[in-house]
Amino acid sequence: MKTLTLKKEREIEEAAKEFGFTTKEEFISQAVKEKILELKKMKFFAVSEKIRKGILKRGRNPENLLKQFKS
Repeated sequence: MKTLTLKKEREIEEAAKEFGFTTKEEFISQAVKEKILELKKMKFFAVSEKIRKGILKRGRNPENLLKQFKS
């Protein structure tokens, strides 16, 4: 695993203090969790877009399909 530069270490320590984290490790852990969630959302939206395009390609209207599910 690549180590952090001294500059990044300082930035992490400053951000951790500024935003009320007890330790820089706690800050890093939270940052990693948030990044993983962001990546999962990106993946979800990419799959959703593929589905939307497939629906449109088949000449269907996504809004009408949603109405059918609601009824």
